[in-house]
Amino acid sequence: KKEGESGRRKLTQYTRYGTVVLASFQAIGASVALQNQGVNAVQGPLFVVIAATSLVAGTMFLVWLGEQVTERGIGNGISMIIFAGIVAGLPSAVGGTLQLVRNGEMNPLFAVVILALAFAVIAGVVFVERGQRRIPVHYAKRQQGRRLFAAQTTHLPLKLNMAG
Repeated sequence: KKEGESGRRKLTQYTRYGTVVLASFQAIGASVALQNQGVNAVQGPLFVVIAATSLVAGTMFLVWLGEQVTERGIGNGISMIIFAGIVAGLPSAVGGTLQLVRNGEMNPLFAVVILALAFAVIAGVVFVERGQRRIPVHYAKRQQGRRLFAAQTTHLPLKLNMAG
């Protein structure tokens, strides 16, 4: 924080390196799991190398895309990409739940409870996101020439969730 922009750039660079390392471990694990299930056309370690490289490249593309969204001022890019992924999966999840209720595999009351919990979580997230702590700031009386200005009171709004 003390180094300003150069420190922020260095932290971002370390974050990218960490992302590559973490994505590599996850990609290798996913590739080996896919290979063990026999869903690949290419056999042997070549499949793991190709699949892991593709997954890591895709991850780094999404990181770059998120940074571009953030730099353009649209919002927090990575969070928006995650949000888009969640929203994209909602229709199939709702459809699957409705299908389970129609087939009698799920109790309709349980589906209503799930819906109520989803709304409660959304309301909680919105509440925390909008929440702020208002710290009072008192300015002293001041004199400018022959004019005397009264003391002023205002507040400093601090968000509860600084990351959001």
